[in-house]
Amino acid sequence: MKRGAILAMACIAAAGAFAAGEKTVLWKNGDAGIAVYRIPALCAAPNGDLVAACDARKNNGGDLNIFQPINISIRRSSDDGKTWSAPENSWTWPWGDKEKWAGSDPSFVVDKEAKKIFLFYNVWKWEDEKDWNNNVYRFYVQESSDNGKTWSKPRDISKDIAFPGWGFGKARKAGGFIFISSGSGIQTSDGTLLHTIVHVNDGNALFGSTDHGRTWKAIGKPVKNGDECKVVELQDGSWMINSRWRGGGRQIHVTRDRGQTWESRYDASLVDPECNAQIMRYGKVLLFSNCKANGRRNLHLRASLDDGRTWGEGVCVCPEGAAYSDMAVLKNGDIGILYEGAGYATINFTTVPRNDAVSDIAGRKEK
Repeated sequence: MKRGAILAMACIAAAGAFAAGEKTVLWKNGDAGIAVYRIPALCAAPNGDLVAACDARKNNGGDLNIFQPINISIRRSSDDGKTWSAPENSWTWPWGDKEKWAGSDPSFVVDKEAKKIFLFYNVWKWEDEKDWNNNVYRFYVQESSDNGKTWSKPRDISKDIAFPGWGFGKARKAGGFIFISSGSGIQTSDGTLLHTIVHVNDGNALFGSTDHGRTWKAIGKPVKNGDECKVVELQDGSWMINSRWRGGGRQIHVTRDRGQTWESRYDASLVDPECNAQIMRYGKVLLFSNCKANGRRNLHLRASLDDGRTWGEGVCVCPEGAAYSDMAVLKNGDIGILYEGAGYATINFTTVPRNDAVSDIAGRKEK
């Protein structure tokens, strides 16, 4: 029996169902002269179309702090992921003799009221290519009013969303390793656009907009212990951050006063290999996609009917190698998942049927 079949059988045994549909490769290393594609982001546009994004890393798989051009590649689908547009850069950053810029770690926030998509990412201007510790990340946003077909010129919001106590503007070696999480933020029930920002080795914080993206600002106070993270609104209106952290599980932070105070706990039941994940509200259900293993493999979609206090065993999305993931609700109600494949060689799209996605621990279906 082939190794892939063995892994698939193990995944079925562990999760009870191998629910994901057929895999579609959206980006493959080497395509269009790009060495490595990494860091997926996925959203459903205001009209229901899917918009997918990732890093197009020109020379190698290194992160933003490695000396190379990086741009954000975009693809769109109007038929729930059956077909996709050709890849296009949201913006091509200059890389020449006088200036060298790179942009990385895409993330989306969709404003359903204003019918806009906001695309965030971290930007690096190479002031000192010999010592990357002397450089700092900057934070930029683009917006689309036509469901991801065209994008505005990037806008620098670094000073607007920076937390002074975190030392924004300092070089990395001086404690300035701060970045916006890749993946997706949210729009809350009161219309606030909300996203997460990370200070490596220090913690998580929130930023957002209450005027449909005209201005962006830091929200509340930072909370200790956390790395790449996502935010979700709970049924009582409170906000929860679910964060990558050490120890094989996830760090959880909840605020009931818009980030002024936090209640934190460690969730060992959400097995995790210290990898970026995604959490999303789907009606009364929370959905969570991550690598349910001690390594970057065995991508699962799990559900909670009690705002994350307990989680079902979930359904297997990919039994083999996988890493970062993001998800969105399709027009037909199923769940679309965009994820990094084995060895970071591809970025793939697949779907999970609604009934499988929202099954809880007892196997009941959310009505």
